[in-house]
Amino acid sequence: MLLKGKTEKGYIALGRTDNGSVETFVLSQDDIEGTEYGLRIEHYYKGYQFNYSRPLRFLMASACHWHRWVIFRDRRSQERFNRQPLIRSERMELLQYLVERSIQEPREKFDPLFLGMQLYSRKWIFHPGKEEHKKHLKLLLQSFDESGDLKRNEDGYSLSGKALETLSNHELEKQKHRDNLATAKVGNRLTWAIVIVGILGIAAQLVIWWSDKGAW
Repeated sequence: MLLKGKTEKGYIALGRTDNGSVETFVLSQDDIEGTEYGLRIEHYYKGYQFNYSRPLRFLMASACHWHRWVIFRDRRSQERFNRQPLIRSERMELLQYLVERSIQEPREKFDPLFLGMQLYSRKWIFHPGKEEHKKHLKLLLQSFDESGDLKRNEDGYSLSGKALETLSNHELEKQKHRDNLATAKVGNRLTWAIVIVGILGIAAQLVIWWSDKGAW
């Protein structure tokens, strides 16, 4: 239960009903007497919300204009972030991230907007390259849906079991590629070893020939 204000009829409060929805209630003085409650002060300024649980901390923050310093700091940070390009994720890197997120939150749904915020924090919303990056994420999610790695529904995309198979096959292909490179390196070294041995053999034959010729 959250108290929002006081009227002539009583205290205005927000609370959850039995079905989980949030509704507004009016509580009388008798309703709140003897009930344990905590204090929460909400300060709204230029789209920011600052919460305080102690009146003294709220008064000190207001006296020091703490909210102005926070906004100034965030704006400078946003300006630095906007000067940096948004790196587009590779397909398998993004799928790996989605799998890790689904392990942490099995019921989580994905969409380009919230996915961008998860990757870059809320600063992504105000980046000048956000729309292009969002389109790229949308294309990746659609490709995962077409390949069966994700399932699309009304709330967004959810992970399917095929994603694990795709990642496993990708790791196998990477391992095969590494093995092929290692085999190629060994083959190259053997080739050079044979060439060197051949050159040394020819050089030895020349030395013997010149020795025999000088003796003759």
